[in-house]
Amino acid sequence: MDNWVKQVFILLVLLFLSSDVRSQELLMDTEDVYGAEISQYPEFPGGMEEFFNFFNKEFKAQNSKTESKNLVSFNVEPDGSIKKIKLLQFSDIETGEEIIRVLKMSPKWKPAMKNGKAISVEMKIPIVFTSHR
Repeated sequence: MDNWVKQVFILLVLLFLSSDVRSQELLMDTEDVYGAEISQYPEFPGGMEEFFNFFNKEFKAQNSKTESKNLVSFNVEPDGSIKKIKLLQFSDIETGEEIIRVLKMSPKWKPAMKNGKAISVEMKIPIVFTSHR
């Protein structure tokens, strides 16, 4: 992975340390499917900080005292919609269902671009809930 991408991941982690929901790392599965370099990666309107603001606002906590680590994947399609939402790791059924519900409400993302064309890209986002919710 390019050094600048790692620096962006570290910056994202630092930005969300004070958030109720944090991403430890943002992962995009692009190399196996597309091989060549992607000129623009998917972007939530306003960036990842706005994504987590949106997520925090819409997520209805089931158990506010529980810390949990969850991992979700989804595709950002060429039209910016989110499809193929999958829970790869979740703390309990209620949390998993709520994560899916909130992601289905997401506004359209700016899609990934390759050779001037919008493409579908799978993203994996760890979502960590802390006990200070």
